[in-house]
Amino acid sequence: MMREMSYRDKMILLIISVIIILAVGFFALIRPKYNTLVADRAIYEETKTEWEGIDAKLQQIPVLKEGITAEYKDSREIAEMFINEAFQPVNETFDNTNANYILEKYVRPIVDESELKVETIGMSGISSKTLDYYYQTPDVLTYSLLESADINGKYAQQVTDLLKTSSTLSERDTAEVMANTVTLKVTGKKENLMTFLDKFNAEEGATVEGATGEGEEGFGKDIADNAVRITSISIEDYTFGEGQTQTITEQQVAEDGTVTQVTRDVPAAADGQGESSINLSITFYNAMPIDEPVLGD
Repeated sequence: MMREMSYRDKMILLIISVIIILAVGFFALIRPKYNTLVADRAIYEETKTEWEGIDAKLQQIPVLKEGITAEYKDSREIAEMFINEAFQPVNETFDNTNANYILEKYVRPIVDESELKVETIGMSGISSKTLDYYYQTPDVLTYSLLESADINGKYAQQVTDLLKTSSTLSERDTAEVMANTVTLKVTGKKENLMTFLDKFNAEEGATVEGATGEGEEGFGKDIADNAVRITSISIEDYTFGEGQTQTITEQQVAEDGTVTQVTRDVPAAADGQGESSINLSITFYNAMPIDEPVLGD
């Protein structure tokens, strides 16, 4: 028969049982919780890092808003000239049906104020037109001896500097705008032509009064503030009558009362003060500006 366990043995057995229970509990309950805790901590650290990145971007929003607003205002000022007053009704309705009629009403007062006599007037009609950059590409010559002599790269740097503007602009994208070309055949004096041209170049004061027609409010904007370009001028007599004569016939009465017809040549006008036929081509450009961005509060 098994002898009765001593108190000492019982205590040893009890301790072993507790250790086994603790071990089983650790592996069955505590270890999974521990693993979950470790995984959750890793997710927390990852999420914290991500949030710090997002928060840094959020802190930049006010600065970005200010930058966008400033860029919008600068762009708006630059684009202001392309909001062409000659296309005001078109800009308001986006309907180009009467564009030629509207532009003709805009141009005619300018011609009248210049006292030019219109023989014919024509319109190309609304179309999209690509605006290219205007720049000069320097004519740079290179040859083998020059390149060999350029041991310090001075010449190469000068060439790079010379071509910088043309190289930069040639790589930029161009933009399309609305355009309508007016062709005019007029007759007038040199001073009439210069008055007409000055209205497109004046810095201020060259407004079109009543350009929308009788009884309607005029545009009242400086012509030079609009996107307008005189693309060609052809003058039939660029001297405007210099040295030209005209034949006149006069009656002369002799002492005996006899009347005779006398023909003679006289100056047609004071030199440079005569009239000439002039052909003009004027292109009006138009584009709507970018809408003001809605950035929220």
